Amino acid sequence: MRLNRLFAIVAPVVLLLPLAAHADWPKGEREKYMAQCTQAATPQIGAAAAKAHCACGADAIKSYPASDIQALMDNKASDALKQKALTQIASCKADPKAKK
Repeated sequence: MRLNRLFAIVAPVVLLLPLAAHADWPKGEREKYMAQCTQAATPQIGAAAAKAHCACGADAIKSYPASDIQALMDNKASDALKQKALTQIASCKADPKAKK
């Protein structure tokens, strides 16, 4: 009986460990990404659509380890990591007709 109580306490903590391995964006890097992305996308799709598209892209890769995000932002990521990130971000299709 005592073992069941111990398991009930320890199991949720153990299940949450993989989530702790993936950090959120390093401090200030999400803002840097958003600024660069919206600046590049605004001429093609408009400011509102660019902001939404870039926020979706930022959310798509926020589960990456902080070191991977930092490598992407510093342009030091491997080709495989760049391709993986681009594939994730591509799921955030922006509507080019939304430009205003």
